[in-house]
Amino acid sequence: MRELVLFFSLLFININGYSQITINLPLSRSVFQRDKNNSSIIFITGQYEDVVERIEARLVPIKTGQGVATDWTIIADKPKYGTFTGSLKGAGGWYELQVRGWKNGAVVSQKSVDRVGIGEVFLIAGQSNAEGKRNFGETASVDDRVNCFNYQKIDFLDEIPPFQAFSHIELSSSIAPRGQGSWCWGELGDLLAKRLNVPILFFNAAYEGSSIENWYSSSIGVATKHPFFQFTYPNNTPYSYLRISLQYYISQMGLRSVLWEQGEAEAELKTTQDYYANALKKVIEKSRLDAGKKISWMITRTSLYKIDQLYPSVVSAQNSLINPADYIFEGPFTDSIQVPRPEGVHFTNEGISNLAKAWDAKMNTQFFNQSVPFLPSPILSLNASCLSNDKVTLSVSNAYTAQQWSNNLMANTLTASTGSYSTIVRDQTGNYSFTNTIDVKKVFPSVKPFAYTKISPQFCEGTSTDLLTDTPDYTSFLWSNGESKKQITVKSSGSFSVRGIDANGCASPESNAIVTQVLPLPGKPVIYQSDLAVCEGNSVTLASTSLKENIWSNNEVAPVITIRAAGDYKFTVKAKDENGCYSVDSEPVTFSIKPRPEAPEIVQVGAFTLQAKQKIEIGDLAYEWKRDNEVLNNKTAFLKATTPSFFTVTALKNYSVPNKTLTCRSNLSGAYSFIPDPTITDIIIYPIPTTNGIITLEAKDNISDIILTIYNLKGELVYFNSIPTLSERRVVDLSSLSAGKYIAKITHGAFVETKNLFIQK
Repeated sequence: MRELVLFFSLLFININGYSQITINLPLSRSVFQRDKNNSSIIFITGQYEDVVERIEARLVPIKTGQGVATDWTIIADKPKYGTFTGSLKGAGGWYELQVRGWKNGAVVSQKSVDRVGIGEVFLIAGQSNAEGKRNFGETASVDDRVNCFNYQKIDFLDEIPPFQAFSHIELSSSIAPRGQGSWCWGELGDLLAKRLNVPILFFNAAYEGSSIENWYSSSIGVATKHPFFQFTYPNNTPYSYLRISLQYYISQMGLRSVLWEQGEAEAELKTTQDYYANALKKVIEKSRLDAGKKISWMITRTSLYKIDQLYPSVVSAQNSLINPADYIFEGPFTDSIQVPRPEGVHFTNEGISNLAKAWDAKMNTQFFNQSVPFLPSPILSLNASCLSNDKVTLSVSNAYTAQQWSNNLMANTLTASTGSYSTIVRDQTGNYSFTNTIDVKKVFPSVKPFAYTKISPQFCEGTSTDLLTDTPDYTSFLWSNGESKKQITVKSSGSFSVRGIDANGCASPESNAIVTQVLPLPGKPVIYQSDLAVCEGNSVTLASTSLKENIWSNNEVAPVITIRAAGDYKFTVKAKDENGCYSVDSEPVTFSIKPRPEAPEIVQVGAFTLQAKQKIEIGDLAYEWKRDNEVLNNKTAFLKATTPSFFTVTALKNYSVPNKTLTCRSNLSGAYSFIPDPTITDIIIYPIPTTNGIITLEAKDNISDIILTIYNLKGELVYFNSIPTLSERRVVDLSSLSAGKYIAKITHGAFVETKNLFIQK
């Protein structure tokens, strides 16, 4: 129980009281097992002092080339209770884990874990050449990326051992839960880290002098004695070291493979090949059952005992189990390393180094391609709910077969009014998972909301004011008038306050009070106007009767406004007093400023015909023609001109407005100088040829009673028309005639004239 208390105290206490963020997990030098794509997920939990809106994290390689940096990634959005839990995916490498908190668009706190790895995790099992011996000529790891959990428990392993001291493998290190010193594992870690370019983590569950019978019997709960010292192993030892390591340490960190080195005791015990093979097979199967995964094993071929005595039966048994298809891989043959051994059984000096190299040689590319990595388990998030005004209930979402809180209670839930708590849960397989830590005081709403008005607590009659609170600690709010939104609209005088409601439904202390007041409106103004309708170029003036500030519906602010642009208008005005209150709108007034036509252009469209043309043709226009400043009676767009003169024209547009007709005049056209063609003395026809069958007749004089007859070349009459007068040009439609050559005969009085006519289509 002492170790359990130590675990929680080190894992979940803020070691830096001045830091706004504490990272509880991962611990420094944690290494998480990577998958076959060279990636893994790092699970993160911690606490923060001040309110934050989100928590972000990223990985920064310790050295160039030892990993791939990640971008800042949100791992907890809108965290609560002063705690956060999240995850970050990364590639294999050795990193500084950086975590930061955001509030109001700025980083308000930052913390880091100096070394966190994604790489390879191994669990060692077997007897003393796996467990290691101190002062046998072993060397410490040189590569900074080679790590262990620095803890040792000799007699038996507690069900929930400590979890607080990862370290680099030094000569003095213990490799939890039972390994002694760096042994060959420090050098093996160096070889693997250099070759794989990822960090390495070792756990060591080996037990010196243990036999295969000890491992098998303890795995099925049968008491067993140490083969040499004859004491009965306690608590299902030695197998319990392997099981607890798998279910506790490996559950958090993941695993590449169990590394099995055992067999030196079997020669003395005369263990048969069949028994050894069957017993080790059962141990492997039991480990997979307890882990809930088909974890990989790598088995050495080991039997040497008493300096140079070999026991081939054990090696044969070990060889018989090698089956990569079953994720059981061939480890090194250790009987040929350092023979004879000065100590008798254990490697020394160069022998330890050669053992490390032998392990490294077997951990080849084929092994890493065929073995199946066991990835780490996520950190669970605690739920919190208010039981009453002074108690909080903590729980996890799913049911677990076992659960132990940091105060040693074993219930599924924990109720408390003070203190910080976490729990360790155990699933149906037996694997353990950690949770985040919650400080109960931070579940209770402690921040008093601040209520304020968006504009002013005084507002005009018929309008409203908005009351709101921007305290970010709460998910909802409860106002004194019963409304529950963060922002409310108030339309009456009164006193208002608000309480914050957190995600648990817990209410905060009452905020400050806001006193509102409704202000009366100024009187309704009246509009006077100068005209109901005018032509463009003139203006309409509007005046308000109000002596206060006047705001017109076109947003002009003045007591009198003048409108000049063409259009149909509807205007209102309202008054604004010294309190900023607006009167109701006045009664509307309507008026029009009618657009005048655009100034026409005079073009000559015939020998004696002028036309007033505009860029955009509009209907219902009349025209006022002037010849040398003399106003002519013609009101149409066409004018017959026969003598040299200067002509101008104005376009006229009539509008029906109340009680009158309003005529709007365009600007005067440019002057057009007309000079008649002196060669034209009688009737002309054009165009010849005609491409569409349309011809025009014109004459200088106002000739009357014209007969137009058309003959084909056979002399057949194909068209006849009587034209009363040629006081203006006449357009004749011959489009019904076929293309070809015709004779046009024009008769008026005694005058007869024939012309050739061509129709082209």
